[in-house]
Amino acid sequence: MTQRMNTIPHPVSTPSNPPVRRPNSTAWLLMAGAVVMGTVLLLGLLALGVILYLNQDDIADDVTVAGLPVSGMSSSEAETYLSQNIPAQPLLLTDGTRSWSLQLAHLGININVDATLDAAQNASAGENVQPYYTVDLNQAQNGFIYLSDLANIPASTSPAQNGRAIEIPVMLERLRVNLNAEIADGVLDLSMIEVAPPVQENVQANSGQTTVHVVERGQELGLIAKEYGVSIDDILALNDLPNPDVIFVGQELIIPAGGVYAPSAANAPPAPTGVGKEIVVSVDNQRIYAYENGSLIHSHLVSTGLPDTPTVYGDYHIYVKLAADDMAGPGYYLPQVPYTMYFYQGYAIHGTYWHNSFGRPMSHGCVNLPTGEAEWFFNWAEVGTLVRVI
Repeated sequence: MTQRMNTIPHPVSTPSNPPVRRPNSTAWLLMAGAVVMGTVLLLGLLALGVILYLNQDDIADDVTVAGLPVSGMSSSEAETYLSQNIPAQPLLLTDGTRSWSLQLAHLGININVDATLDAAQNASAGENVQPYYTVDLNQAQNGFIYLSDLANIPASTSPAQNGRAIEIPVMLERLRVNLNAEIADGVLDLSMIEVAPPVQENVQANSGQTTVHVVERGQELGLIAKEYGVSIDDILALNDLPNPDVIFVGQELIIPAGGVYAPSAANAPPAPTGVGKEIVVSVDNQRIYAYENGSLIHSHLVSTGLPDTPTVYGDYHIYVKLAADDMAGPGYYLPQVPYTMYFYQGYAIHGTYWHNSFGRPMSHGCVNLPTGEAEWFFNWAEVGTLVRVI
C-alpha cells in the first residue's frame, strides 16, 4: 500500500515597493537657478556677438574722407553723410591765371559710395581717404556750357583779336577716361582753344531797311553781323555801341537789313548736279547750303574742322541718320549728339549744344550746326543725299 505523504508548502515572499523619496526643495532651486543663469549667459553672448557684428565695419579713429570726419561711423551713417556732403564740395576750374569755382554736383560728379567706404573701413587711424567718384556726362555738359558763359572770351574783328573757348568735347572725354585723377587735388585745368575772329562775307549794301535782333546766349556781335550779312561798324553806329565786345543776353539790336541774310544764287556755290536734294558745305565761307533740283532753298552758318582736325573735302553721300548718337574720338567724348547725319566714316552733319561760335572752325572734323538748324536738315535730307565739301 502506498503511503501518501503530505507536504507543507513554504510561503512565497513578494518584494515590497520601495519607499517614495520626495525631492529636496533646495536641489530644485539650485537646478532652476543654473538653467536661468545659463540662459542669461547665452543671451548675453548672442547680444555681444550681434553688437560686434554690427560694429565690425565702424571706421577707425580720426579717419577723414576728402577732409570730412567719418571716424566711428557705421557704413550706413557714413554713406548718408558722404552722399550729402561730397557733391557740394567745390572744384576749382582754371585757365592760366583765371579761375572759377563750381560744386562737384554742378558738373554731374558724385561719390562712388561702395568704393569709398571700402577704402575708409580699411584706412588706418588718422588717414585722409581720397574719395572715388562717378560722373553723369550729360549733366557735365550742362555745367561746362554754363561755365562757357563765364570763361569764354569772344574774338573781335575791330580790333582784330583772337578769343578763347572751353573745348567741351575734350573736357568730357577727360572726365570719362580718368575722373578720379583729374579732380583728386580739387583743381581741374580747362582745355581751351584759340578762336579766330570771324571773316565777314557777302556784306549787303545798307538799303535803309532795319530789323530788330534780340541777343541770345552765346552770341557775339561779329557772328550776328555775319548772319545778317551786314558790317559790324554799321551795327555799332546804328545802336550807338562804343565797344563791340560788350553786348548782353536779351539786348535788342537794330540791324541795318530787312531780314535774315539769305545768300543769292550769285553768291552761293553752284549745285553739284542740279538733280534732287543736294548739300554743299563751304569751309571757306563756313556755310552749309541746301539745294533742291538746282535751286538754293536754305543756308546757315556752320563750324567745320579746326586746322589740326580738318573736315574732309570731296563728294559723299549720307549713309545713316540718327536722332541722337554718342560720339567719341581722340581726346573727346560727346553723348547724345542731336540730329546726326554721317556722310563719310565718322564725319557727320549734326546739332551742337556745346558752343555757339558758328561761322568759324570749331570741330574735330564734323559739320556743326545749331540744334534747330540741324533738325531742319535732318528732316529735309534723306539717306543717299549728296554732300559736297568744298
